[in-house]
Amino acid sequence: MPSDLADSGPPVKGHRAGRSPWWAAGLVLCLVAAGVGYWLLSRPETAVLPRPGSSVEAASREDSAAALLRRLSTALQAGSRADAVALAAPGDRQAARELRELSANARSLRIADLSMRYVDDEAGRAVDGVAPRLADRAWVGEVQVDWRLRGFDTGLSSMEVSMTFLQTDDGAAFVTARRDDGEATPLWLLDRLAVERSRRSLVMVAGDTDADRFAGLADQAVVDVRKVLPRWRGPLVVEVPTSQTELSRALGAEDHTYDAIAAVTTPADGSPAADSPIHIFVNPPVFEPLGDQGAQIVMSHEAAHVATDAAFSSMPTWLLEGFADYVALAHVDLPVEVTASQIIEQVRTEGVPSTLPGPVEFETENSALGASYESAWLACRLLAERYGEDRLIAFYEQADRDGGTSAAFTDVLGTTEVAFTTAWRNYLRDLAG
Repeated sequence: MPSDLADSGPPVKGHRAGRSPWWAAGLVLCLVAAGVGYWLLSRPETAVLPRPGSSVEAASREDSAAALLRRLSTALQAGSRADAVALAAPGDRQAARELRELSANARSLRIADLSMRYVDDEAGRAVDGVAPRLADRAWVGEVQVDWRLRGFDTGLSSMEVSMTFLQTDDGAAFVTARRDDGEATPLWLLDRLAVERSRRSLVMVAGDTDADRFAGLADQAVVDVRKVLPRWRGPLVVEVPTSQTELSRALGAEDHTYDAIAAVTTPADGSPAADSPIHIFVNPPVFEPLGDQGAQIVMSHEAAHVATDAAFSSMPTWLLEGFADYVALAHVDLPVEVTASQIIEQVRTEGVPSTLPGPVEFETENSALGASYESAWLACRLLAERYGEDRLIAFYEQADRDGGTSAAFTDVLGTTEVAFTTAWRNYLRDLAG
């Protein structure tokens, strides 16, 4: 989902992988604008920027915003907190506070290769958070932000975000980067973060949530995945917003998209580019009620997606999600009556499904979503029991390369999907008694 939306989320710039809650008793499962704005910094002290309404207003706004963004990116990446706060709109305490938090986030996350480039005015956007007497000198602009988390991201993330600026006699000043226009905005721009890092993981947690808990879950998830996929070394990056609303903002998704999803794995910037950093995003209202074991299973499931680049895969969803659950549950000491309780009950009341679960069964609106995950897990569990774990992994890898399972069934397992589906249906029937 951002590969699972059910992990297969809505179409938000690329494929997403995720995990819904699935157990009943608490186990629910740059700115470097080349030369733009240079004259503003080197102008004589007597120079005055044009007032709004002049014939060069648009150009002066663009130039002054570019100069501000250049200074802001430098302050966040290599400057002090005071350097960042000095860029706030005069007298705007909220802007100053936001810049203090951004400076702390950038330092804690060790943001590298940061650039902010002014793209354009957002004509017609209402200006919020500015005193009425200053509203005619404020505007909303579109800014491209590029960044990388040093030591964890190998590629750059890139997003266009909205920022509000104020024109002053000394140039543009910063008002906010947190206005909600329904566009994706990186979590480190949205909120104050607590950051925990280790050799295995980097966890960023917004607000007052316990960062230590998530750091422990992330580190253990790497250990769990390596038990099945020993060649994978990690690391993981986990982002934990304060709410589902903030999650939607970080992913640029519509409200309620992730109502049934505990966590999703997706490119940090929503890009389909192969080198986009892949992060795990937690959905607090669904994740927080999980017990320790349930939370660990969800995190390890998502880590399996990261380890296998599932966010970019076009293989059938049953295999994508079922394999992630197989990895997460491979070394968990729980009876199948617990880990597959929903699909067992469904088989007892409605009979055995006729086909392996497809995209419809993994839609987040599906009331039987938990049963779909469990049935996919049992398919992978059956493959491992019949052919061995190594061949299950080989089957998964070929299906990933092919974008389908037809050849993988024949070449790796020496069978067909039709024959396997029959065996899986019998497997479900036997488990249901």
